[in-house]
Amino acid sequence: MQRPFASVALVIAGFALATPAAAQPLTLGTPVTIDATLSGQPIRPPLGDLRVTITRTELPVGGRLAAHKHPYPRLVQVQAGRLAIRNLDTGENREFKAGDWLVDAVDQWHEGVVLGEEPVRLLTIDQAPPGATVTVPRNP
Repeated sequence: MQRPFASVALVIAGFALATPAAAQPLTLGTPVTIDATLSGQPIRPPLGDLRVTITRTELPVGGRLAAHKHPYPRLVQVQAGRLAIRNLDTGENREFKAGDWLVDAVDQWHEGVVLGEEPVRLLTIDQAPPGATVTVPRNP
């Protein structure tokens, strides 16, 4: 009597032994550590249940992010292009390029503008209570 499960187990075991060590996860580059928002605030997640929302956005050449704020920390990666962010509460101006990570200021008005001749692509990660607003426009 043939045991089909034994055959499957042998195939899986053979595959596992044949898998090269290079197939193991590798850290690429230097890990990014961020201890504060763009304006120096400590990063504090909201209490209670969270909903994680991941969004990809593209801003065209000459594009803008109108004045807005976030009630909760927002993690952002600039995936392409260059972006200038102006904090309207502190007056600070910062520029970011492809590969940069940042945490937006919490409850501070800010705006952005695309720099150069390349669209800006952003990856944003919001962690907020389920159903909460994550972006508040200044002039709705």
